[in-house]
Amino acid sequence: MDQGITLQNKRAIDRQRPFFCGMRSFVSLSILGSLICVAFLPVPEWVFAQETKEPAHEEMIVTGRGQIIGENIAEARNEAISQAFSMAVEEYLVQKLGPRGMANNFQQLYEEILSRAKEQIQDYQIITEVTTNKYVRVLIKARVNTAVVEAMLEEMGVRERDTIQIDVLFLVSERGKESSESGWWTDSFGHTSLTLTEILLSQVFEDRGFRVINRSFFPPEENYDEGMLQIRLTDEDAVKWGKLLSAQVVITGEATISSGESMASVYLKAIRVADGTTIAQGFREGKQSGAQENEKSAMELAINEWAHDMFPYIVDALKPAEKAVKQIIVTLRGLKSCKELHDIKEFFTSNFPEIKSAIESRLKREFVSVSIKLQGESRELAKRALNHPKKPFLFDISEVSDQGFTVVRK
Repeated sequence: MDQGITLQNKRAIDRQRPFFCGMRSFVSLSILGSLICVAFLPVPEWVFAQETKEPAHEEMIVTGRGQIIGENIAEARNEAISQAFSMAVEEYLVQKLGPRGMANNFQQLYEEILSRAKEQIQDYQIITEVTTNKYVRVLIKARVNTAVVEAMLEEMGVRERDTIQIDVLFLVSERGKESSESGWWTDSFGHTSLTLTEILLSQVFEDRGFRVINRSFFPPEENYDEGMLQIRLTDEDAVKWGKLLSAQVVITGEATISSGESMASVYLKAIRVADGTTIAQGFREGKQSGAQENEKSAMELAINEWAHDMFPYIVDALKPAEKAVKQIIVTLRGLKSCKELHDIKEFFTSNFPEIKSAIESRLKREFVSVSIKLQGESRELAKRALNHPKKPFLFDISEVSDQGFTVVRK
């Protein structure tokens, strides 16, 4: 809306002296005032919430390149478009998950999403195409089907932007068909090699972005309580192991292999080390049919099913608590045009994700007040805004308090 008013009044503004000043007549002042009021009318809060709630853009401008083999330009063009699709989906995922979230889950994201990028493209348009002797290059505008991608991320348990890496320790005993139950913690020096259960748990947790604690890095034996060496650990003793090895969550329970390794079962519990709370638990079974050579083992099937159902609970329980949203007032002084108002609003809402909405609340000749819903501190926002490299124009910040601050255009 602001941009539209700016375009309509560009010539008038260019001829006039600074904004809100130098009006030669009551009529001119009235007309200009009416236009400004339209531009400054409070925008419904849901509009801003929609813009800031989903920072990842679904439409991308991307390039792709395909090699010409045997003068087959059509095939090279298809390869270039396919490469561009992958870049569009990858760019969306980076915006959605952040660099750390991409790095922590890259293998799974590649296998499940990026390797099938064409399925995640809703529509596209070739902007331009360049053909050389060796390559076809395309510049396309592609729209990512966000509903499909987000459903896949939900299915994979990858949902948070800049996903924090969670440290996990396994305290899961293993029992074979003809063997007794055993666990590494009963004899830390004797059980040096990983069990099948630990290997499979490590794989599935690492694929989801967790950091698996190396259990060989244990403190001296004299620090252990007697209960910590028992095969059946209490929650309290499991938490003690977690604290000793700096884990955020411990997985306890037992895994059983039976019927010639064609059947297996797990009963696993996830405990938050910080307070000893059980955040996920369940029993799952796996059965190998033997119909295919490369079929997963029964234990792998059981663990994967447990992980699929329990990961969302674990991630939700370990993610940082969100900061409370508060309302502050930012006063803008010395603006010279409607465009500058649009630019300063765009500056705040685009560069500071902690701002959830920004609505003009008061209009005077000397200033404009903007009501901002902020997930953070007013003083910190003022400091970051003053030192930000993408300021639309030079300004100072004064009258900083917990309730807001004043932006003065230089």
